[in-house]
Amino acid sequence: METTKSAGMAEQLARAANIALPWRATRCHIDVAGRMVHLWITRHPEQRVIKKRNWLGMTTVHIASPPPPEGPDLHWLHLNCMDFACTIHTVDQLDPRHHDLPWFGQNGLPFTNGLSKQLLACLTEGLEMSAICALFKVTFADLWKFKYALDNGLIRFDHAATGKPVALGAAAVAQAQPAPPVSAESGVPEVSDPVWEQLLTGSLVIQIKTLGFQLLLTKLMQQVSLQQTDDVKLLKLRELHRYVERNARSLGMELQQLRSHALEMGAR
Repeated sequence: METTKSAGMAEQLARAANIALPWRATRCHIDVAGRMVHLWITRHPEQRVIKKRNWLGMTTVHIASPPPPEGPDLHWLHLNCMDFACTIHTVDQLDPRHHDLPWFGQNGLPFTNGLSKQLLACLTEGLEMSAICALFKVTFADLWKFKYALDNGLIRFDHAATGKPVALGAAAVAQAQPAPPVSAESGVPEVSDPVWEQLLTGSLVIQIKTLGFQLLLTKLMQQVSLQQTDDVKLLKLRELHRYVERNARSLGMELQQLRSHALEMGAR
């Protein structure tokens, strides 16, 4: 049910959350103690109320249209509002296309697409999960659930449909950000080097004697095959690159092969 008492504030919050027509806010609740804002939105227009006076001077009220059908309360954690976490609610019956809107999320996941995009960017950059939780006011359990779904191809990011920026793939990064083929400090090829994408997609096969590296590479290759999008691929490329950088001393044979392939491709 709508509450007119908070309708004006709810509308302002909807504008701040960049929620576009035909979606509109109906009410909001601010939990000061819990530092949480709850915002309910709908795509249905407001009900028109018609007031008429009869010949006795009495006013009668008529509802021009019946209220739209309501479903279960669907909600996702959205981008923070000032120092408050923000949860978007709706009782509308959603079509599959609605789940691609920035202020809604995928079924079974805790975050809106807008927040998911930001979390994905942080994971791609290698930010620790505990730091991400503190920055975005999300629980570790929810973030882990999101990462598990991402790793196993259970969610997707339809950038073309939602207008969200498309993450650069490994090949695009290499062209947009030219870098020396090998890091001067560790001797590890830069993450933008095409050698990593070839290794991750299986087009480059090297001899591996380190069990930890073999297990990680196998897992990442499987995850990329399940979710073949540029943003997920870049996330896995950076995870693989960080592992090699941290374990460069114990990966002498593997690293030597990667350097050789990187130099060969750079000379072409």
